[in-house]
Amino acid sequence: MKLVVIVSNHLIMHSLSNQRDTTNEKNHCGLRLSSSPIEKSDAVVPQTILARMNELKMQGCEVIIYILNQVGDDIYHAIKFFGNVKLGIVTQCTRFDRLMSNSDPRKMDMYIQNLVQKFNAKLGGVNQLVSLMRALTSPSARSDIFMFFGIDCTHITCSRERPSIAAVIGSKDSTSSQYAGRVVQQFSPKGKIALEIIKDLHILVGELIREFSNHNSHLPNKLVFYRAGVDDGSFQKVLDNELRAIQRACTELYGHNQLPKICFVVVKKRHNTRFFTWDKQTNQTNNVQPGTVIDTDIVSPNGFDFYLNSHAAIQGTSRPMLYQVLYDEIGFTSDDIQQLTYYLCHTDVRCTKAVSVPAPVHYATLCVSRGLNLDYEGQMANEQRSIAASDLDEALLDEDVVVTLDDVQTTKIDFNPLIENTMWFA
Repeated sequence: MKLVVIVSNHLIMHSLSNQRDTTNEKNHCGLRLSSSPIEKSDAVVPQTILARMNELKMQGCEVIIYILNQVGDDIYHAIKFFGNVKLGIVTQCTRFDRLMSNSDPRKMDMYIQNLVQKFNAKLGGVNQLVSLMRALTSPSARSDIFMFFGIDCTHITCSRERPSIAAVIGSKDSTSSQYAGRVVQQFSPKGKIALEIIKDLHILVGELIREFSNHNSHLPNKLVFYRAGVDDGSFQKVLDNELRAIQRACTELYGHNQLPKICFVVVKKRHNTRFFTWDKQTNQTNNVQPGTVIDTDIVSPNGFDFYLNSHAAIQGTSRPMLYQVLYDEIGFTSDDIQQLTYYLCHTDVRCTKAVSVPAPVHYATLCVSRGLNLDYEGQMANEQRSIAASDLDEALLDEDVVVTLDDVQTTKIDFNPLIENTMWFA
């Protein structure tokens, strides 16, 4: 596999020449790459960057690592747009100051290993696996075919020019090792209103289930959805719209075959609940241990919810996530869904330790973040990106009129077919 490292000026080139070769680290991680040529580029004009990336692709290059000297995001956004949308080539960016700040060889090894993990996942490699037989106590876990989803939606600003960004992530196998994603822009006809519900979810879910089927030659029989960004007042709307959209996608795909069982879990990041342990001897409080679950006393007496602190806080106070199971056909016990969720927190390709949310939720958040930047230099025409007031029913411009899902217009962000179903967002 051919890889090229591009640096932004001669100073970086000279500094890198004094660093030890990172090929040993790649081989240590099991990633076989050809010797990595390092070339200098002073290009700051997007079209110049595009031309060079296209040349490298024509030469058979599959991975481009950019070491940037600039702190600004313009070059980064251009590289990602050209790699993910235009050319379909794997790109990995890092900053020179961060490389040089890791003067300790041990820290440098960890930094390089993290980089290798990221583009290993982008190339289809496997960093971690989930053992469902260990995570679940059900006897059917050995034969069940699970597919995991992450869903997130963000609202940047109340403006017709800046839409909401929604992302849906789906695993490509039951081990939660590889995922594919879909990103859409949602335009509300009223600048002051942005709906939390994702429109056309049945299309996105259907595409991801088809990708799972193409990857495994069979359809999943258990679907687990982790939905982020939903407040308590929107639970019923989510069930009425998004759950029905998921069921519609399954009905269209499975036909006369048995439909998969669905579990729908809302992940709440923004809450004020924190947990501590108290040391009587020192009279001090400490963070709770990773894997701590609280599912009694302070949770809803009528719902199926729990707090899970899955990660170790590197600094400050650890923040547990609140998980609320809104719908469960699978019949998870409390222990099963808690254990499964905790295991999924260990499969993030960016980290060798557990993170604060299940991997599909983090990936959906990353996709949303990428989607904010991929509309580079007007990827879509203004007439597609904005909804002019003159094109709307005048009744919709009345402040007292409630905007429904039918009033929302969506535009899918299309990626190059070569990487559309890869972990380009890692």
